[in-house]
Amino acid sequence: MPMPSPLSSIAFAMLALASAACAAQSVTIYGRLALTVNQIETGNSAKLSELRDNASRLGFRGVEDLGGGLQASFGLEMGFSADTGLLTNPNYRNSYVALRGGWGTVALGRLDSANPTGSPLYSQIIALTHFAPNDAGATATSTSMQNARNRTSNSIGYASPSWSGVSMRARYYLRGAGTAAEAEDALRSLDLGLDYAKGNLKLAAGYAKDSRRGGLAANEFDDKWQAGVNYKLMPAMDVYLLAGVDRFNNSANRRRDVQYAVVGSSYTQGPHKLVFNLMERAVQTSLSGERKRVQLSYQYFLSRRTDLQAFFDNDGIDSSRSNVRVRAIGMGIRHNF
Repeated sequence: MPMPSPLSSIAFAMLALASAACAAQSVTIYGRLALTVNQIETGNSAKLSELRDNASRLGFRGVEDLGGGLQASFGLEMGFSADTGLLTNPNYRNSYVALRGGWGTVALGRLDSANPTGSPLYSQIIALTHFAPNDAGATATSTSMQNARNRTSNSIGYASPSWSGVSMRARYYLRGAGTAAEAEDALRSLDLGLDYAKGNLKLAAGYAKDSRRGGLAANEFDDKWQAGVNYKLMPAMDVYLLAGVDRFNNSANRRRDVQYAVVGSSYTQGPHKLVFNLMERAVQTSLSGERKRVQLSYQYFLSRRTDLQAFFDNDGIDSSRSNVRVRAIGMGIRHNF
């Protein structure tokens, strides 16, 4: 039998090392396509028909076991509009590197609820309440109603282990433009979340604070508190309440305290899911305006990855103004891969 050449031996060794490296690191490609056909009516204007994307995405995430109970991970998730093919701005919904140990998890980068440290406020919303059926498109609520502060750049996130059902999250981030007029670290934010889950009960409380070198601008967000509860009445049904207050550095004829709340319920039986939400938020730009919103949705799960959707959303926008109410009805399909 002929002896292998030195070059063949080196090539074989390199292939073996590459295979071992691939085995040590797990990389997943995933994504979502979600589209609905909607009919939108604003005030007394004519109804508008549209095809609307609902936060479609394509992502890559990986995990490497470093030994000794230590684990490294990364994530890159691109956002795009499936109805037009255009990328979101910024292109990446998240982009992070993280390290996990017995002490918890730390992540650096552009962070949202999909990173291993979660999102202190938004993760509470998705743990306690249900969307109707996507928190995007015509039914989006976490930004407009709860100020969830989910997706932030230049961030450091931390998530603790669970202690008998209790866990906490923290995120610190720089919000400045990084220009000659304003340094990147001139604007800073801190978000904190404390969560409890055991049996049929979930509880959460969160706090957030913004600061600006030289003081906050007029009507700029200052700080907030939120708290919520979810209780499973039966295996198929739960009820929930989440409420909070956003405080602003208000000027004359503007609110300092902006209160908000959502109360709702979900019912799931086999492939069917119903969600009903009542929401309210004070309007910061009006001393008397209230934004009241009603949502009802139905989903039929064709599989674990694919569901059909139908929804109705009635958004009062601002009770102190006339002819601004937005009513939306839509049907669509979502596929996760």
